[in-house]
Amino acid sequence: MDEVPDEYLAEILPIAKKIARALGVVDYNILQNNGKIAHQHVFHVHFHVIPKPNEKEGLIIGWPRVEQPSDVLEKKLADIVAKL
Repeated sequence: MDEVPDEYLAEILPIAKKIARALGVVDYNILQNNGKIAHQHVFHVHFHVIPKPNEKEGLIIGWPRVEQPSDVLEKKLADIVAKL
């Protein structure tokens, strides 16, 4: 992330906020891993918007995989993009 120009970084968090709003989440974490020991295996910049569905979850680095049919995922993506 330290190699990304500041003007690009200034645009990233507003986009993450829009994605969180499009997801309809109230409680969430924004995560960016930077470096090998920070769980980054392919060095590039991206951010995770991690919804928190209940009060028992704090910040976690891993999350359970949820299998969904591709048509469900495609509809969810279309809904999010429409709200952006």
